[in-house]
Amino acid sequence: MTGRRALVDRGCLRRPRRGVALMMVLWLIVVLATIGAGTLRDTRAIGRVAGEERAHAIARYAAASGIEALVAEIEDSLRAIRAGQMRRAWLNTLALTGGRKDTVMLGDGRFAVTVSDVAARLDVNAASELSLRGFLSHFTDLASAGYMARRIRAWLEEGTGRRLVRLDELRERGLLPAPLLARAAPHLTVHGDGAVNSETAPHFVLAAALGKLRQEPARLVLESRGWKARHSATYHVQAVFAITGDRLVLVHSEERGG
Repeated sequence: MTGRRALVDRGCLRRPRRGVALMMVLWLIVVLATIGAGTLRDTRAIGRVAGEERAHAIARYAAASGIEALVAEIEDSLRAIRAGQMRRAWLNTLALTGGRKDTVMLGDGRFAVTVSDVAARLDVNAASELSLRGFLSHFTDLASAGYMARRIRAWLEEGTGRRLVRLDELRERGLLPAPLLARAAPHLTVHGDGAVNSETAPHFVLAAALGKLRQEPARLVLESRGWKARHSATYHVQAVFAITGDRLVLVHSEERGG
């Protein structure tokens, strides 16, 4: 009897220990599951970041490839067209139609490119106050246009050789309000030589040119948009090239993601 009671007593003592061990195992499972879930979330997040970076890189290289492809295409055409009148007509037609606008596939990358004539736009750096006022009056009232034209010229003339490098500087320096610049930007440049092409410029740019005219492009703006297939990230490259004989010489380039 005494031995049986001793066994029962020992069993009673073991049960609480088994309960504690079970609780510890359950808590360990919960902790490991939490760690595993966190690791899985981190792995997925890292995968998403890596995917975004890859898509961004593909978009960037696709956009750059679009510029290179269009440059090669234009230079090949310039070498093939030697006659002055035919060359002039071809360049003006290229600028008016915008060049290639279809989507080109490059592995996972895609790009679409366009071309325009720098001289179809008013050069802000070279334009007089009168020219700027006439141009801006197409987008706002005459009094506001005159005020903004005076401010632009005053800023440009504050220092020797001062010039705008980007159109966005007009907004950043408070020279033009953002909504007006957004409407006017497609018809403005800071990379021209002051002359306007009478064959490609719209009427309000021609009216603001005040006699500084030409009949064919001397510089071209090439714009390329690149992206990865089935992805929303895009990359934009804009490059200005001077036409020198049958070659295009880079004058300025800008890049931005978006």
